[in-house]
Amino acid sequence: MAALYFDAPPPPGLSILAEEFPTKLAAFNGLTRDMREAGIVIKALVFPDNKIFVDHQSLDLLSRRFGHELRGIRCNAEGRLARNTATIRGIGVVWFTLLKEQNK
Repeated sequence: MAALYFDAPPPPGLSILAEEFPTKLAAFNGLTRDMREAGIVIKALVFPDNKIFVDHQSLDLLSRRFGHELRGIRCNAEGRLARNTATIRGIGVVWFTLLKEQNK
């Protein structure tokens, strides 16, 4: 039996000529700057995906400084890790935590 797989085309990249580029870049840089000033450890910045990856040990600082701005918190299992994402100012803030084993 043959299987047919469809690969979705990647979303079009954000052109520097697009009207929304300066606004999105300013918001991304502003949140990055505010996080660094708050002492949050940033692991990676991925502007094309609109994501900032932070160290899980900075979550206390993140919740104290940006708790009132958190929107759309979600969690997905990826192997032995949980990928947690919260939206702050329209930007995905991501951190990884270990999944807890379930007793059988």
